[in-house]
Amino acid sequence: MKWLIPILLIIPIAVCDDITSPSSEEDTDMTASPSTTTPILSTAQNLGLPKTSSLPISPIKNSVPTFPLSSFASADWLSSMPTVQTLIPTPLAPTTLEIPDEKTFGFNSLTPLWTLPTQPPSFSPLNDSPIKPLTNPFPQFPTMPTLPTLPTLAPFTFPTLPPATTMQPINITIDPEAIMDVPEIIAHWGYPVETHKVVTADGYILTLHRIPHGKNETSKSASKTPKPVVFLQHGLLCTSSIWLLNLPRQSAGYIFADYGYDVWLGNMRGNTYSKQHVRLTSSDPTFWKFSWEEMARYDLPAMIDYVLKNTKQKNLYYVGHSQGALTMFAKMSEDPEMSQKVRKFFALAPVARMSHVKGLFKDLGEIYEQYNLVYQVFGDGEFLTNNIFTKLLTDIFCDQAVNNPLCENFIFAVSGPNSNQFNNSRIGIYLAHNPAGTSSRNMLHFAQMVKTKRMSRFDFGKDLNQNIYGALSPPEYDIRRINSSIYLFYSDFDWLANPKDVEGFLIPMLPSRTLKKSIKLRDFNHNDFLWGMRARKEIYEKIINTMKLDQRRVKLQHSMERFFEKQRRNSTSSFSEDRMAKLRNETMSLD
Repeated sequence: MKWLIPILLIIPIAVCDDITSPSSEEDTDMTASPSTTTPILSTAQNLGLPKTSSLPISPIKNSVPTFPLSSFASADWLSSMPTVQTLIPTPLAPTTLEIPDEKTFGFNSLTPLWTLPTQPPSFSPLNDSPIKPLTNPFPQFPTMPTLPTLPTLAPFTFPTLPPATTMQPINITIDPEAIMDVPEIIAHWGYPVETHKVVTADGYILTLHRIPHGKNETSKSASKTPKPVVFLQHGLLCTSSIWLLNLPRQSAGYIFADYGYDVWLGNMRGNTYSKQHVRLTSSDPTFWKFSWEEMARYDLPAMIDYVLKNTKQKNLYYVGHSQGALTMFAKMSEDPEMSQKVRKFFALAPVARMSHVKGLFKDLGEIYEQYNLVYQVFGDGEFLTNNIFTKLLTDIFCDQAVNNPLCENFIFAVSGPNSNQFNNSRIGIYLAHNPAGTSSRNMLHFAQMVKTKRMSRFDFGKDLNQNIYGALSPPEYDIRRINSSIYLFYSDFDWLANPKDVEGFLIPMLPSRTLKKSIKLRDFNHNDFLWGMRARKEIYEKIINTMKLDQRRVKLQHSMERFFEKQRRNSTSSFSEDRMAKLRNETMSLD
């Protein structure tokens, strides 16, 4: 058995040498071309696998043969050994290897547990920009159709203009009186003029203008004998200029001066000439806390006392227009002393109650509640100021050459219908000087009079009225207390001093001993009393005649006083005291 062991060891070595020996026919030609048939791993035998894509498989090198163990027991085991040809596996048919889809690679029935996040596509400026490049930078525009042929127009010839000599240009001239102040206007017409300042009890500084004598007198001759004083007081939104804006033969201020009177012209607080105060400025709202009620209480006594003091007269003649008459009615009803200082009171277009007004003031009364609300919100201030700019603009706009109807219509909308009395060449001057300003409270007071149809004091509201007046409503002025000689001039055309108000309130309420005469004029609107062509004859000359007659009575009274005084001193006089007293009373009441 020992000899079998080396044999068993040698046999495998010999077999392996035969397999790998270079004497094999398959391997002897080293220069031969390799086989064109490449072994490929095929999956065709497994029908369960999915179809795969083609992949080349490298040929198997060094195949290990298998030997049945039973061959070692027989003698012919060597002959039963497989040859090289049998050991090399049969070449596989060419096939391809398919890579399965990632979703079906043997896991069709399984649900994926997670998925990879989707990566957003990268931004491409060229493809993703909203502005795309032009595919054709030079597009072909369609061919425009041929325009139709227009018809031939007939030749146009401009009309022949008239010669330059026939065209009349509009010459707008500025009247010098439009931009003058009152002293300059008076001096412009050759009359003497003075300016005086008066301080009221509540601190307002008022301006007075004076024409001391007529144009044909000298200061020396006029000073020899004292002249009777005529005081002219303007109306609402006006100044002392209203008595001077017509020609001298038509204006009240010059007419009275030429008839031998010392003429004084007042200016109420708040207008162009009376906008000063001892403590306040006109830009301070407190300055404008007044109405015609304060004018009556403070302005009138301050001006009249100043005039009487400077002229050394005991009394004067008062001519008031519109608001100028209203304030004197109010003052005399509360101050009996004022009646002693005013010898005659001539009320032109007298305003008292305003129950039947027409035009713009009627509209003002209808919006009283709204106006009062605005006043409560914005407080006191100036209403319709006047300055050099408004004077120039008004004079140009209302020049006679322009023939602008708006200027006349504005005047007539306030004062009444056109009575054809205006000097149309002076309308620009009228409006250049007026309106001249007042307070918003004063306008509210007039609206209150229209609304309530009463000549009452200013309405502060129920609470303040109770504190100030002791009643919920403001009290009405009692004109029955007036004790002065009054002459009324009113008209049927006047929209502010309506004849129904004059005849229905003033005339019945004034005491018979006080109302000396009431004259109803025909076709006078509210401003015709100042600027109407008929005003001199129908108003001013009648006033002058009344004053002349009164001056004669004054002289007679003075003579009688001297006579009675002489008789009293003469002890041998036959006149008894009773008889002299009777004669004095009869001569002193010559009215």
